[in-house]
Amino acid sequence: MAEARDALVKVLQDPAGRAALIGLLEGLGQAEQAGGGASGAADGAASVAAPAEAVPQDDTFAVRVGAYTKYVIDDFIKVAERMTVSLRGFQLLATGEVTVKWDRIRHTALELLVVFGCAFAVYWLLRQMGRPVADRLEKQAGQRGWLLRAGLLLFLAFADVIALLLGAVAGYAAALIHFGPLQGGLSLFETLALNAFVITGLARLAVRITFSPAREKLRLLPVSNTHARYWSRRLGFVVSFLGYGVMLAVPVANLTISIAVGNALRVLVVLLATAIAAIIVLVNRNDVKTSMAAYAHSLEGEIGRHALLALSRVWAPLALLYILVVFGIWITRPFEATRVVVTGTGLTMLTVLGAMLLSLMMTRAISGGIRLPDDLKETLPELEGRVNRFIPHVLQVLRVLVGLLAGAILLQVWSVLDVTGWLFEGAGGGLMGRLASALVIVLVCFGIWLAVMSWTDLRLKGRNDSIISSRERTLFQLFRNAFTVIVIIMAALLALSELGVDIGPLIAGAGVLGLAVSFGAQTLVKDIITGAFIQIENAINEGDVVTVAGITGSVERLTVRSLRMRDVNGTTHIIPFSSVDMVSNFMRDFSFHVAEIGVAYNTDIAKAKAAMKEAFDRLKGLPAGGSIIGDLDMHGVTAFGDSAITLRARIKTFPGAQWATGRAYNEQLKIVFDEHGIEIPFPQVTCHVAEGRPPMLTQEDQSKGSGSGSASAT
Repeated sequence: MAEARDALVKVLQDPAGRAALIGLLEGLGQAEQAGGGASGAADGAASVAAPAEAVPQDDTFAVRVGAYTKYVIDDFIKVAERMTVSLRGFQLLATGEVTVKWDRIRHTALELLVVFGCAFAVYWLLRQMGRPVADRLEKQAGQRGWLLRAGLLLFLAFADVIALLLGAVAGYAAALIHFGPLQGGLSLFETLALNAFVITGLARLAVRITFSPAREKLRLLPVSNTHARYWSRRLGFVVSFLGYGVMLAVPVANLTISIAVGNALRVLVVLLATAIAAIIVLVNRNDVKTSMAAYAHSLEGEIGRHALLALSRVWAPLALLYILVVFGIWITRPFEATRVVVTGTGLTMLTVLGAMLLSLMMTRAISGGIRLPDDLKETLPELEGRVNRFIPHVLQVLRVLVGLLAGAILLQVWSVLDVTGWLFEGAGGGLMGRLASALVIVLVCFGIWLAVMSWTDLRLKGRNDSIISSRERTLFQLFRNAFTVIVIIMAALLALSELGVDIGPLIAGAGVLGLAVSFGAQTLVKDIITGAFIQIENAINEGDVVTVAGITGSVERLTVRSLRMRDVNGTTHIIPFSSVDMVSNFMRDFSFHVAEIGVAYNTDIAKAKAAMKEAFDRLKGLPAGGSIIGDLDMHGVTAFGDSAITLRARIKTFPGAQWATGRAYNEQLKIVFDEHGIEIPFPQVTCHVAEGRPPMLTQEDQSKGSGSGSASAT
């Protein structure tokens, strides 16, 4: 404070410096007076027009847009006027109204050289000493998980901060030793140099941590080494130019030349930094867009992919907007611009990186799915799959919430919206409470659904002393479908109610819509009613072999309106219940294999029947005969065919085993018939030649005859 007071006293004692300061203040006053005059005129007009309440005020959308546009244009005009006034310092320097104190500049340059030389030398030396250790840690962490690599990156950043502070301490010690006794303290220039060194070094460190140009295995952003080095160098240059220019060059110019020149230099530094940053963005806009789009297409999450694709299209305008905002802050709020920009930029980077890390942590945490204990998976094999099908949807919601939270923090940091006041004093608190209540309702409903589904799994699994019938399995499957629909509807209605939506009209509208659908979709209603009666009568269950609508196959799935079955060829058929007029079920209580065997007319019938009984007895002694119920039901001779006598017998089996039993019985019957010499007839043709007529020559005889004739002719 003493140094600043002495500098101000010297400026006021200098006629040229005093004239420049007066001109600067007059220029700022004129700009503010122009704005204040406009507002005062508006206030005066409003006060005059206030008594005349009969004059209506036009508050339409077009008028509000026009007023806002005028406000923005006025702000731009004020900024331009301030810049014009600030740049007058160079005019004063060119005309000789302000003189340069070269002896003061030489002394200041020597002080800065000593401070910066020692600080940079110690900082560089400490970084070089720690590089081998950092390389070994990077090599080990490159084979580990991303969380360990991120932690190591933060550790290295902390070590870099320590090295930076030690460099500043070295510069402080060098200044004390070189320019005066230890009790004398630092000069104002030395303090400014150390402040600029630390703050700019921290900003450059943040850029290096973001891109990690020398630490490929620890890099968080999906960029190549070339792009990481490019952006780290370019942004590091902009940060250094702006930091050292505003925090060191401008104060030095204020103290060694003139405040007017220092103010002009501040505007020039900010303008150049803004121009350089804008050029960097515009030159690389297409390359960055292409890289971001390519990385977005490699993502698995739908929301993350679309969000990154949208960001790739607007990243350049957003970056230019940030540059203009920072430029406006430096011009309009020069005394607190450093604090505002550094704080806002730092919090913005922390917020974006934190949101990215949090999203990445959630993604990696469930990338392999939720793993349940083996004993629980053995008891409830479907539970893990249901949980893993629900978790990705929860992850998408959490990602959206993280994005919204990050956006709210950025709006609060840059004073665009008072998010904190909206949350704690406005309607935001109530909205957040309703959203939390709706989320809790959804989670509770999911928990109830998961518990009921697990209970049905336990019931369908059965116990050691019980067997689940196909009817129970079918009814439980239908119960699952119905309960799932009910839970979804109830969860949606309760969540909407918590969000403030009146669900009464929705329920009434759903009733009217259901009535309209019932008239317009009579076939659908018929499907549901017919399916309900089929289940009441226990006509079809899952796993049954049935004939429905002329198709025979195994029933794979039953819904409230249709059944899905697969025939012997593997073809899947979806049959609505409205087309079912008759059901033939092969799987009720028991089944029969009907064996109809043809024997020759000269076969002893008793011997053939005994052979059939012997084949049956052999089958019962084999594993394939384990499904047989009772003895062979012999029907005897049932038909006289063209070449065979048909014998029929029935074998009673468990439901569904008649086909396998029949095939095994046919094999045993063929073996027994061969052993007893019983002929199984097959179609034969006997030719009789009439008397007095030569036999007919075959095609082979005719070809031989023609061949011999040709030979004799030769």
